[in-house]
Amino acid sequence: MPVKAYSRIIRLPRTDHFHILVHVNPRLVKNLTPGVSRLGSALKFNLVRPAQTGLILFICMLASFTLPAAEKPGSTQLEKFSMAWRAAAHGSRADFERLMPELEDYLLYPYLRYEDLRFRRAKVPDEEMAAFLAQHLDWAFTPGLERAWLRTLGQRDQWNSLIQYAPGSLDDTEVDCYLAQARIKRGETAGLVAEAQSLWTVGKSQPDACDPVFRWLKNEGGITTGLAWERIRRAMEARQPRLTLYLARFLAPEDKIWADRWYQLDRSAYRQLKQSAKWPDQEKSRDIAAYGLKRLARSDPDRAWETYQAIASRFNWGFDVQGGILREIALWSALEGADGTPQRLNAVPLTYRDGKLLEWWVRYNLSNEHWAEVILAIDEMPAEQRDDSRWRFWSARARLETGAIEQSNQELAGLALEANYYGFLAADLLDLPYTICPLEPNVTQQQANALKEQPGFQRALELRKAGVPGWSRSEWKIAVKPLDRDGLRAAAALSIQENWPDMAIFALGNSGDLRWYDWRFPLEFSNLVEVQASKRNLDSAWVMGLMRSESAMAEDALSSAGARGLMQVMPGTARLLAKQHSFNYTGHQQLMQAESNIEFGTAYLRDLLDRFGDNEVLVSGAYNAGPHVVDRWVADRQTEDPAIWVETLPYFETRDYIPRVLAFSTIYDWRLQNPVARLSSRMPAFDTPNTANPSGAAASTEIVCRAPG
Repeated sequence: MPVKAYSRIIRLPRTDHFHILVHVNPRLVKNLTPGVSRLGSALKFNLVRPAQTGLILFICMLASFTLPAAEKPGSTQLEKFSMAWRAAAHGSRADFERLMPELEDYLLYPYLRYEDLRFRRAKVPDEEMAAFLAQHLDWAFTPGLERAWLRTLGQRDQWNSLIQYAPGSLDDTEVDCYLAQARIKRGETAGLVAEAQSLWTVGKSQPDACDPVFRWLKNEGGITTGLAWERIRRAMEARQPRLTLYLARFLAPEDKIWADRWYQLDRSAYRQLKQSAKWPDQEKSRDIAAYGLKRLARSDPDRAWETYQAIASRFNWGFDVQGGILREIALWSALEGADGTPQRLNAVPLTYRDGKLLEWWVRYNLSNEHWAEVILAIDEMPAEQRDDSRWRFWSARARLETGAIEQSNQELAGLALEANYYGFLAADLLDLPYTICPLEPNVTQQQANALKEQPGFQRALELRKAGVPGWSRSEWKIAVKPLDRDGLRAAAALSIQENWPDMAIFALGNSGDLRWYDWRFPLEFSNLVEVQASKRNLDSAWVMGLMRSESAMAEDALSSAGARGLMQVMPGTARLLAKQHSFNYTGHQQLMQAESNIEFGTAYLRDLLDRFGDNEVLVSGAYNAGPHVVDRWVADRQTEDPAIWVETLPYFETRDYIPRVLAFSTIYDWRLQNPVARLSSRMPAFDTPNTANPSGAAASTEIVCRAPG
């Protein structure tokens, strides 16, 4: 995704965006009144308060629709549903009210009922809402609607209804606090002090609904100095230091000075932490010093190590706390490539040398080409971690560099049987052909059709036809969740049948059928890519590999950051590209169209290639993390070996993203029946033209199937 400075991207809308994380309590089914109206009272819309429903993303999705058009004579139910849905999105009550009764026998009618009940939930009779929720337990909208309704009951002080219909656990703090209020109002407070303390002792501000509960807790003497200090500690760990200013009021007078000290040190990024060498050794001073060293290590590991040596003898932290401090300093030293890293790593107790620390121990030694130390660090990893293709490759590479040729070649030959980034690099070192062993998808039409008849899949497919992608994906994910391997294969087949490639990709990833290449690496958009790639002198297989990495070939993909479409183009980037290249840009919805998205995405790739000397490694990294970040990495992490540069990048996402793009590019070369470029030919040293091949192997290779089975 172009131009971003964060490390985590969610490519597609997820069910938790709609607050559908929990199931409805079966108690909702009791006390239902027979003959409840399906439509209820007159429709009432209140679009100015959508945040109260907890469905913000849903509203944003609705807002992308255009205003509903007039109904055409002979409109199908699907068309009428789409018009009613758009009417709800724009608050067009008359259109919604007119269309809704005509769709009572339609598959998606409950979605209109959901919209109706959601907007007027404050006035819906309890029995009507409970009946609707109970009848639609496995529908995607139910948990979010239940949560919104229960919150509304609490807001309206309807304590009896709240206790009757709320489940035992909803994983929703606001509802939990309303339930606590209800128990207080009804005098049912046995065991409530402990529950309220659990709600209070968190590292963030809680919803306003919790305030009456916390006042009650204070009056009951439930907020002790110890509990307040624990919450201060958690607030600092959650990076909510200003909350500690409020919490200090609950401390004993002699303890408030420690809260103030901590806050002031945090504001100065713990650069003055050495002063703690004069503090008394007690619980609060130990907490501040230990946390301060860990925070300081993130920004300045050298200063953190120096400070640790100056104050360690002052505090009796105990083995666990001290081990955690040493691990954190060593980890950030390795990540920054600090000269003192070996000493700091060796100081970490063996029990605190976890997988993440060992990985960065390897990377530190890779950066410095300390090959013998690379072997030692990998050998120290747990067996499961050590057997990953990443570390098998670097172990073999290190043995090659240290002269253990026979053992290295044996390890590389085994790895070269795998169709992934490290397998392709291993094949390049041995000048072997690439191994790709495809399997033909083995699913009958009968299996796919049987799945299509299941209600959840019917809803998902119909919602997709109606142009409601977010809820469509939510229904699909619920429907596939209980499937076994054969069921997931059938789901993949149904996805392909319905031209929904990303759902097939996800299903096969979960089923483990990674050799079903025809479905995992679809060619639907290859013609559009070829047109734009030819126009801009781009490698079409590389564009396809990048696009597959960005969106899993979902034309309507929308990330949590707002990146859109197949190549995950940000609207801001699109506006800039339109200005620079004289493109016609009509707004972010244009980016959901394959042709436009690929035009903008490939133009951006061309601009990046011009900036980074046609180096696909750097451009792939810049597309993911942003060009300015890559500029900094090139300056800070100087190495002649691009594979080492990639492996030692500090952003875990980009560190995995570049290898994924390059491996997918190789597979798309094969899928497009192009000459298959060796992966190493795409990875020249950064100060050489992109025609160089650092492995010394031929620039292209054959594809064979040498793997067993």
